[in-house]
Amino acid sequence: MTSLTTSPATSPGTSPTSPTVRRGPAGLLREVVRRPSAGVVGLLVLICAVMTFLAPSFLTYGNWYNLAQQMVFVALLAIGMTIVLITGGIDLSVGSVLGLSAGVMAYLVNQGMMFGLCLLLAVAAGAALGLVNGLVVTKLGIPDFVATLAMLGVAGGLLYLWTGGVPFTGFMIPVYDTLGGVTPLVGDLTAPILAMAVIAVVVAFIMRRTSFGRHAYGVGGNREAARLSGVDVGRVRVTAYVLSGTLAACAGVLLAGRTTAVAPTIGVGYEIQAIAAAVIGGAALAGGRGRVLGAVLGALTLTVASNVINLASVSPTWQPVAVGTILLVAVGLDRASASLSRRLGRAAPSR
Repeated sequence: MTSLTTSPATSPGTSPTSPTVRRGPAGLLREVVRRPSAGVVGLLVLICAVMTFLAPSFLTYGNWYNLAQQMVFVALLAIGMTIVLITGGIDLSVGSVLGLSAGVMAYLVNQGMMFGLCLLLAVAAGAALGLVNGLVVTKLGIPDFVATLAMLGVAGGLLYLWTGGVPFTGFMIPVYDTLGGVTPLVGDLTAPILAMAVIAVVVAFIMRRTSFGRHAYGVGGNREAARLSGVDVGRVRVTAYVLSGTLAACAGVLLAGRTTAVAPTIGVGYEIQAIAAAVIGGAALAGGRGRVLGAVLGALTLTVASNVINLASVSPTWQPVAVGTILLVAVGLDRASASLSRRLGRAAPSR
């Protein structure tokens, strides 16, 4: 007599040894801890449900249109931050790189240079600063935290010295009105929203479908194993910082066009929002995990939180408190997720 063996059905991304998630509140909490990004959508839905009753204007088209406009800059920074976090690094300089690149753009436009060339040089400036970060980390062996913290001070200080404490103004020309979103492209669609969407799709494709993306996840997951597999770890990490600097520069150029002025402090605080958005979206501080969609959802979560503070007539000074609290919760979930994954790995029966 022949015995038949059946195996449990599996879905993509799961294995037969993966524990079944129990239904109910306990199972839901377990899933959120195991996948922190899964809680982002739930948090957004909860906020929207509560605000619908407390502030009817929250769900209006005008309010969400403004949210989309405001989240662009944090989303671009968060996408770049996610790339760096995936490789096991961190970039604290994105806010200052944003500001200095915006200053380069404003200054060159005021000098009468061709707009396209101004845009190219401003983005190149951000990429160059990212390259310096990457080389300092990989060639000099300086920890990511220290190297990018130093760049935060250098880039921010250069912008302040350059402006003399006085904002750059007078650089808004018709084409910059369109690029900055002051003038919509088609209907209500603005250039910053379109740029963010295109960049998100392109970066998601790079991270999921190219050798660089696969190598980036490998380097973040186990740097030594990646090196033994023939991956040029240094090149991957440098490329991640260059991409982060490039996206920070793009955010700076768009933000300058949106605000119509480049203040010496234009980029202050954006690095914290970028890290918070990336971690909320599921990027692991230890490396090896992260998604572009998660970064965008994280940026939307922070923007919605700020919007709630405004609609509730709470002082804007509470916004940093909200961002810090959300970041703390996200990091806590990230650590809990890592701990739970290790325990589940040890508990899985050997086959």
